[in-house]
Amino acid sequence: MDKNKLIKENLEHYLRITKKFFKEQMSFSNFLQNELDDFENVEWFTNENIDIEKFKKEEKSKLKELLNDNNLHREIENVIGELVNVEDNKIQKYIENQLINNLSDISLNLPKEKNNFKLNLLFLEHDYEPEAFFFGYEDPNYKFKLLSGQEYLEFDYTKELPNINIDNRFDYTPFLQPLLKFEEEKGEDKVDMINEASGFVSYLEEIKKLFLLNGYLGIHLCLNRIKGEIRELNIPMRDEVFIFGNEHDCEQLNIYVL
Repeated sequence: MDKNKLIKENLEHYLRITKKFFKEQMSFSNFLQNELDDFENVEWFTNENIDIEKFKKEEKSKLKELLNDNNLHREIENVIGELVNVEDNKIQKYIENQLINNLSDISLNLPKEKNNFKLNLLFLEHDYEPEAFFFGYEDPNYKFKLLSGQEYLEFDYTKELPNINIDNRFDYTPFLQPLLKFEEEKGEDKVDMINEASGFVSYLEEIKKLFLLNGYLGIHLCLNRIKGEIRELNIPMRDEVFIFGNEHDCEQLNIYVL
């Protein structure tokens, strides 16, 4: 079984169906219309300091304003269509530098005795910032499983790679550039309006997930080129190192097997 072939196909599959989802069921207009259709079914919590009926009227008005903003809809569609070409030489070199520099730094900061540690699970875990932190673990009982991004990986999280510096971060900014540019051009007030109208699911955060998924594919392609260099770093590793991407405390996706 070629694990990396399966992982690449898996990433490409989810990238393809997510783009299709945004184009069809999850278009911005459909998203807003669903919010409006469900508006009266939402349970509103009372607060003596807030006029709930007035607040509801204002929120509904914002939804309608966004729904009728055809120019905004076109701009969002354009952003979704502007996924970065992760095979571009500059992007690939950027990924390579991020990986080599951070993992080299981690190797230099390992204790001399290394606590008999051998890395076999490596995570790039992002939060609200466009950066991911490196987390490494040893779990000799781990068995390979192709993840869908809907389940949690089971592993022994107590056996963590010692002395990973908090400064060891992977910056996703180049992958997110079209979205970041859009948010900058719209301004904070408009972005807040879009996010607040999105209810419990932020539409722009969902787009961000699409861009990060594309980034995982770029990292996969890069690791396939530089796997030998990574293996030569002074980090004790098992025969297979399984690499994953995920949001902090959320479900994971396979990126590569080193």
